[in-house]
Amino acid sequence: MNEQPFESVRDLVTNLAGYVPTIVAGLAVLLLGLLAAWAVSHLLVRLLVLMRLDRVMARLRWTSALESADARHTLFELVGTVIGIFIFLVFVANALVIWRLTVLSDLFTRMLLRIPEIVAAVLILLVGWAIANLATRAVQQLLFREHVRRARLVATLVRWVILVTAFAAALVELKIAVTIVTGAFLIVFGSIALCLALAVGLGSRRGIELMWEHYFHRQQQEAESQAARAEAKNDAD
Repeated sequence: MNEQPFESVRDLVTNLAGYVPTIVAGLAVLLLGLLAAWAVSHLLVRLLVLMRLDRVMARLRWTSALESADARHTLFELVGTVIGIFIFLVFVANALVIWRLTVLSDLFTRMLLRIPEIVAAVLILLVGWAIANLATRAVQQLLFREHVRRARLVATLVRWVILVTAFAAALVELKIAVTIVTGAFLIVFGSIALCLALAVGLGSRRGIELMWEHYFHRQQQEAESQAARAEAKNDAD
């Protein structure tokens, strides 16, 4: 009877001693993950600086916003930190597997599998924002050149259409209300196409013809003026 507590303590110590190598192996994996995350994040920041991405941000009109927040270089560090954290979390998942924490490991793995989808959704939003800015400027300059009324309104509508499309694509990437988003877009674009077809076929046919005639007339006038300037230049020479 008196030997049972000692045997229990002896078994406990034996089990703990047998689990020590597993703990050490998991801690070694975590340490290796920290080193890998630090090295990759610093290398990525150096690479982003060498690639001169600030010029790209200047073209997309992001530089002014970053300068006002004094965060141009901080943005590169943020990107490197996010990538480093993701790498470290991968090593944490491997450490949990080594420690045989099955439930926690499965939960952590599911969370890791969601991270690329979140990153992809954020990238979709950023690319959509950049495309919206470029398209807005291009449409506004084109409409101003053609002396079209309400050019800013049309450019703003184009901007919001692109932003809403990017937001819907991000929701689909995150698998949030995929059926609702897809159905809503099909209904909206189908309705727009139907309205345009009815407008052209019923009431706006003459207006569209006049618009194209005005456009071709302007092109012809510009071609004639360019030819006249070229002829005058040749005569002067």
